[in-house]
Amino acid sequence: MTENGKNHSLEASLEAGEDLFRQVTESIDEIFILAKPRLERVLYVSPSYERVWGDSCDALYASPQSRLEAVYTDDRLRIMAYLERKVPQKYEIEYRVQQQEGDVRWVRERGFPIAEETGQINRIAIIISDITEEKQLREEAEVRLQQIVQADRLAALGEVIAGVAHEINNPNSFITYNIPLLEETWRIFKPIIDAHAKIHAGQKVAYTDFNELMEDMEEIIKAIKIGSERINRVVSNLKDFARLDESTHNRPVDVNDVIEKTMTIVGAQLRRCAEDITVSLSNPLPSILGQAQKLEQVVANLLVNSARALPAKSGGRITVATRYLERLSAVVVEIEDNGRGMPANILGRIFEPFFTTRRAAGGTGLGLSVSYGLVREHQGTIGVMSRPKMGTRFTVYLPTGTGTSLNLHPTILCVDDNEMVLGMVRSMLIKVEDEFVETTARPEQVVEFLESHPEVDIVLSDVSMPGLNGWDLLEKIKQRFPLIAVILYSGLPDDLESPDNCYFQPDAVLHKPFEKFELVQILSSIGRQRL
Repeated sequence: MTENGKNHSLEASLEAGEDLFRQVTESIDEIFILAKPRLERVLYVSPSYERVWGDSCDALYASPQSRLEAVYTDDRLRIMAYLERKVPQKYEIEYRVQQQEGDVRWVRERGFPIAEETGQINRIAIIISDITEEKQLREEAEVRLQQIVQADRLAALGEVIAGVAHEINNPNSFITYNIPLLEETWRIFKPIIDAHAKIHAGQKVAYTDFNELMEDMEEIIKAIKIGSERINRVVSNLKDFARLDESTHNRPVDVNDVIEKTMTIVGAQLRRCAEDITVSLSNPLPSILGQAQKLEQVVANLLVNSARALPAKSGGRITVATRYLERLSAVVVEIEDNGRGMPANILGRIFEPFFTTRRAAGGTGLGLSVSYGLVREHQGTIGVMSRPKMGTRFTVYLPTGTGTSLNLHPTILCVDDNEMVLGMVRSMLIKVEDEFVETTARPEQVVEFLESHPEVDIVLSDVSMPGLNGWDLLEKIKQRFPLIAVILYSGLPDDLESPDNCYFQPDAVLHKPFEKFELVQILSSIGRQRL
């Protein structure tokens, strides 16, 4: 065979192999991507990509990073952490993709590095499977089981509380009905005793004169009346809390009233676990439309969860606060503790039905899952931010209007006076929504910004800016928001040395110029708020 014949035969074999490869990849439902490491360039993508992503293959060829724009913010950093590794490794990850029409798809992505004969990895093969139906079936089965268990649990709780309420109400009714008689009897006897005391001045009973006895008696009758009324109020709140309200009619709800009623129910349990309990209710708050009993159940679950997270009563702190955020048209309830905190792998699963880290202690894994569902019934959402050994903060957002839609995502606030640096950070993070803080701003103004933007979980700041020092900013942020991560960066190594008078330390430091890989690794290790 001539040399030309051999070349022609080789070309034919290559063409046949390529045709077979395309037939296989274009006939299967899975997406197949062949790319350079770190997804620097896409060499091939199968047509199934367009069905799942809702975007064209040509768009991916033109911009390999474009596929990350459709990935949920919560999931994006995890994918980037795999793709940005200096030495690519085999991986498997599940995440959500939001198509341009708004549909959400669950996918499972597996990556396989391909090495040359020299051992150098020059390509990566990615296989992506659409697992939306699998996820939906699993979630529907879990929800049905959850509903059965929860309904049975609430029914049993209702029976127990009804019995307890009956046993408490009987003796308390006797006290309540006889208090007016006791008051009337005292009004009759008081003048008689008073006259006797004037005639027998100086006479004492059990080393106490008559005037002191009369004052003590009035205080005792008043204390009995207040105690009886409190018993009635607690029993009423318990019955309301345990009642399974099947009504679908929403009514105006005062969230502050929900907090106060819930505190009467779980307050004693919290005081056994926490040394310091602070309740800060913003007043007045606009009402929301909903069902008070369901929201009381949510707040009770979150408070009890915080109490259980405290390793010891000494030094244990639980803070409950409410406020209204006008920019979101939502009432916000924040419950924060300084307990054990949770690592990222636990945080990502806490709202799953039956997931619990307290199985041995009798935990069912339903409390937070049920709370999440009840908040969603009110068109709201729950955010949770946690740092191991530092604590956890639950944030409940409840819209005040029926047409309000809350579309919140974990947010990074970048504070810098250099637009080039901001542009560099913007290019590293997909879909950055810019929030500009003036370079003349004081640290207090940045803290005020964080007050009105509870979705911010990381602050990325330069150290040296005109009128604003990164270390001063770190102090102010950590004093008010100990769970917010602060990353400081500078081009001058000396600037990243902690000042002697600085009590707090940054969660990470970066030396400018830094690479995308470094930032992604830090963000992945810190973990993000669950929203």
